[in-house]
Amino acid sequence: MNKDTSTYNEMIRGVWMDLFRIVLKKTNKRKYSNSPGRDVIMVLLFVFLLPYVISCLWGHVGEESAILFRRTESEKEWIDENYEVEIIGQWGKKRLSMQDYLVEKLEMVMPKETESGILYEPEALKAQAVLLRTQLWSAIVSDREDGDGTSVTLQDDAFFHWEENPLTWEEECLYREAVCETDGIYLSYEGKPVKAAFFPISNGRTRNASEVMPGENYPYFAGTECERDLFASEYQSRLCVSKREYCRLMREIFDTDATEEALWDSLELSYDSAEYVMSVKWNGRSCSGEIFRDVFGLNSSSFRMEWGEEEVTFYVRGVGHGLGMSQYGANEKAVSGDTFDQILQDYFFQAELVKIE
Repeated sequence: MNKDTSTYNEMIRGVWMDLFRIVLKKTNKRKYSNSPGRDVIMVLLFVFLLPYVISCLWGHVGEESAILFRRTESEKEWIDENYEVEIIGQWGKKRLSMQDYLVEKLEMVMPKETESGILYEPEALKAQAVLLRTQLWSAIVSDREDGDGTSVTLQDDAFFHWEENPLTWEEECLYREAVCETDGIYLSYEGKPVKAAFFPISNGRTRNASEVMPGENYPYFAGTECERDLFASEYQSRLCVSKREYCRLMREIFDTDATEEALWDSLELSYDSAEYVMSVKWNGRSCSGEIFRDVFGLNSSSFRMEWGEEEVTFYVRGVGHGLGMSQYGANEKAVSGDTFDQILQDYFFQAELVKIE
């Protein structure tokens, strides 16, 4: 951990412990009548206490505050620092605490600058930090039979590439604050970490897991309205593909050598209730909407198609798979005043926030 990171952690520790020590005392609200005796007492108190007050203000106040600050450092322990993440990629290995990993990963999935110019709100960053921690905690819990239960190994080539452009001190503070203020918190359903799915922008509604993954038990993915996502600059996109390229990709998807005539304008698309393509069928064969959109490079599987004479046009809504939390929608909720727990409650039905013990 570098010096700047350590200094920031110390500052956060002090601030949090100071907040925990605030006690609001009740005051006696009885009204006293003015009396000469009371005035004399007040004057005497002022005269005798004035030197003490001056001494406190200009004497040892700084020293006393420093002592309190040092005490709070030893009293506050970060839960996230008790766990370790090992990153393995083609560039090598790296080990770091869960806290430091979450700070860097948070900036990867919610970058400070996006193509649409989004500036993420602190509460939206906190919500995302909780989901990233939930993913890690789920991996740690599942690996406990083979390991010590305090570390996890991840394959992540993108992590090493991302480190080529390290955060500035100011930028790191923004992301570290979101991680530290949600320290140890993850999202749980019936005593287990949820499948912490998220994506950039919905098509106006998130998907229901019972349709996307039939047979799987993810009742907290019930689908929710995301009306504000329609205002995202990347909400709509269009892609034109030539007939030749379209047929080449179709042969790849369905593993066939059929002619262009057989492949052209002969698809059957089925949609879920959120209007994402569930399956694409051709000549008795089928593939999922997610596979189809990935091969064609579409922003999402919420699309419709128009065939022309020599090209096909895809009209697409949203960005990402549509399951879980919309990052754009979460940010809009934060702008409106929602806290991170309220945001997560909207996207993960009946799930609850718990702390790692």
